[in-house]
Amino acid sequence: MENNLKKHAKALLGNIWGFLVVYLLLIAGPDYLPRLFVQRDQIPLEWAGALSALAGYIFPFAPLFLLRGRWFRAYAVVLMFLAALSFFVCGYVVLRFHMPLHAGTLNLLSTTSWRESREFMLREIISLSMVYYVLATALGLSIVWFFGFGVTPLPNRKLSSVIAGLCVLPIVWIYTYYSWISPDPVLRGSAAWFALLPNEVADSDRKMDILHECIVYPQIPQDLTCEGPADVAVIVIGESAVRTHLSLYGYNRDTTPELEKNINELVVFRNVISAMPVTNYSLYYMLTFKTLYDQLHPRATIMSVLDRAGYHIDAYSTQENFGENSVSALFTPWHPKYRENEFDGCLIDDVREALANRKDPTLIILHIMGSHITYRNRYPEEFNHFAEQKPEVSGQEINPLFQENINTYDNTIRYTDYVLGNIIEQLKAAGGKNMLFYFSDHGENVETSFLQNYRDAEKRDSYEIPFLFWFSPEYREAYPERIAAAEAAVDKPIQLDRAAEGILSIFGVSSQSYPASENFLSPEFAIKPRYMMEGHVLYREDEDE
Repeated sequence: MENNLKKHAKALLGNIWGFLVVYLLLIAGPDYLPRLFVQRDQIPLEWAGALSALAGYIFPFAPLFLLRGRWFRAYAVVLMFLAALSFFVCGYVVLRFHMPLHAGTLNLLSTTSWRESREFMLREIISLSMVYYVLATALGLSIVWFFGFGVTPLPNRKLSSVIAGLCVLPIVWIYTYYSWISPDPVLRGSAAWFALLPNEVADSDRKMDILHECIVYPQIPQDLTCEGPADVAVIVIGESAVRTHLSLYGYNRDTTPELEKNINELVVFRNVISAMPVTNYSLYYMLTFKTLYDQLHPRATIMSVLDRAGYHIDAYSTQENFGENSVSALFTPWHPKYRENEFDGCLIDDVREALANRKDPTLIILHIMGSHITYRNRYPEEFNHFAEQKPEVSGQEINPLFQENINTYDNTIRYTDYVLGNIIEQLKAAGGKNMLFYFSDHGENVETSFLQNYRDAEKRDSYEIPFLFWFSPEYREAYPERIAAAEAAVDKPIQLDRAAEGILSIFGVSSQSYPASENFLSPEFAIKPRYMMEGHVLYREDEDE
């Protein structure tokens, strides 16, 4: 009875039309699955994109109408395998990160180091996500075996050839029309990332070429002036720090005791968000003049402008050198010293050495690991301050599954605070018009995560960052107007893609090419809507009720 049922099922679904239906459900499913988990207004359905995606789905099906014998069966198995793989990989990304998989995601993975990937996967192995891996693998193999081996070709070769041509025609027309006749971003926006990947990669390469050009040949205004530079300035680029976990911002745990000791010398901005919840892209926006409104014209890096303005630049990093196709390229002209596999505290000695050999004005750039996962690997054991404590966030008890996650994360914040406090003490001891600027590249989802999803592109915690300055008494006395302007701007809604002009003004740098409307320290600063997901979703605080 069971064998007969199995035989009839294969007869019903094992022909080429049933195979096509199953294939389309698997291959198209991931593009529309996000609409079940992500708010619909975050993934708008455009018919042009949907039709171009459909054409991309059907195109790989054409050879199935032309092949016969073992080649037919082999291609059917491979096609079904890729469809099942696509479904489960994309489905996992949606369930795990609440965002669809697309070519941009693949480009991001290409700039991820083995060290980072290894830590992430080790974290996944001991998480509930492993259940998904096991079930998906088993179900995927079942789908390939049942449908891949059960399909049978159409007997009429002429009809098969005509259908194969019809499968190819839509994608040929779409590529021809949108690539040559009427260039349009619909191809790049299409969900058919597997079929349209060449366009996505070409677009990504074009943006990277433009970024490299702004690094090698920076467009710096001829009228650039530097009036009243700092003697020593330190920029600390944090990692994955969300401001809601800093006691400096009202968090109910003592995570920033060192910064709070210097509260009277700090200017703490309370309403700053990153441009992206990803290090590379966030810092591309922050450290260049690239904006969400104008993504193709970065012009120059902040460092190249400060270099031209007369600052001597030293750069250090506890992150890895990811190469020329990553954020590491932004610092290449200043030959940064990488301290990989070390705690951020090692940079304290580098700052001490830089101060001892400084050439005023000096800029010291520190790119730290901060609060990057895996959290417990980011601080020495003596900084395991919240080891056994039970966290509370917003007056609500936290699920025990997340308690250790929060404790180790808060330890990373406290360790970063220790590093910042130590550097501030060194700047005080050095004397002079000194300053420190600290911000994080993006935030983190700690207690509101889904299966420990550490960064959800649709959640505000992924964007809300600490952003603060420390100024020495000598700096405050020399430039009181800058201090007053900074203190007057602490509540302005700022996004990192529009921070460059304001940062440069703190360093005493100005130009007519840097308008007051883009300088967040200026009363003329033009407040604009802020966005998440690279300009596609309005930051909810800016939404009208």
